[in-house]
Amino acid sequence: STTSTYMDGSNDYGAKMKRLMSLGSQELIKLSHKHKASVVWSEEDILNQQAMEVDMVRLRELEKGDYQAIIVDDTCFMREPDITRFVSGQYQKGVSVVIVAIEGFYDLSPLRNCFDVDWNLSAYERNTVRLNKLGKKIIGREAFPEVSVYTKSHFVVGEGELFHTNHRKGSPVVTVVRGSKSVSYFGFVNWRDVAYGGILLKLCFAGRY
Repeated sequence: STTSTYMDGSNDYGAKMKRLMSLGSQELIKLSHKHKASVVWSEEDILNQQAMEVDMVRLRELEKGDYQAIIVDDTCFMREPDITRFVSGQYQKGVSVVIVAIEGFYDLSPLRNCFDVDWNLSAYERNTVRLNKLGKKIIGREAFPEVSVYTKSHFVVGEGELFHTNHRKGSPVVTVVRGSKSVSYFGFVNWRDVAYGGILLKLCFAGRY
């Protein structure tokens, strides 16, 4: 769903985003239910819990849906080819994809091959990060209000880097925008250092900036 589905009254996209950014997770979930937004709660929705394999009937049902964005962890690109095909297919239809580092695999070739991006992992470490010019445009201060943060992350070198670091090349978040669709890699690993919600929300709408 788009922000226009969620916000009554105002036609100002910026005002709608500001309002959404101020909501807590439970409020966002209530809005999703109210407006019948497509939400996949967890892997239980697409995995057969007895066989622990992809429920293809459920996956085919999901393929019929229209989505603004899909947030998925990186493990599916190593272990779940059916989910990978689903995500890739939705991306080709114009959906924004956000890949969250869970395994943090060092070989990003599955992502390069799937999304035609030039990304390479440069480090997994703690470093001080701050938004660069592209990051300020896509993420903005409302989602990352700090001037800089010392945090642990997977750092990626390549197109679409959104952060600067003090002494190493690479960024914890990278985003490639092509028309209305986008693909992002989210490498932060400690929510106590960096609030995830606002950044992930902005990445879901990266194609609008």
